[in-house]
Amino acid sequence: MADVANNDAPWIDRNVEAITNYLTKEFENFAVAYHADRPLTHTFTVNNEKKLFKLIIGWPTLADRTFTPAKIDRLLTEEVAQEMRLHGENGYRWTPSA
Repeated sequence: MADVANNDAPWIDRNVEAITNYLTKEFENFAVAYHADRPLTHTFTVNNEKKLFKLIIGWPTLADRTFTPAKIDRLLTEEVAQEMRLHGENGYRWTPSA
């Protein structure tokens, strides 16, 4: 995971790792990169040299202590990978449903 700040809270690091694992499974043979733009966004980029997709999540979402692994599972139920494919290089901004 590139660009992960050493002073991130442990739960943010766990959330970033869980999202990276999700993207790795959904986008086989793609490299997954992570970039934190404090305090605005967390951006995950998947790239295979031919196609590039981005997932953008607001900083407060992953910084929220109540954003648990169960909520990260919504990536699958809300078909985030499919939305990323539809939005392409412009990126898909994901806000988990309540």
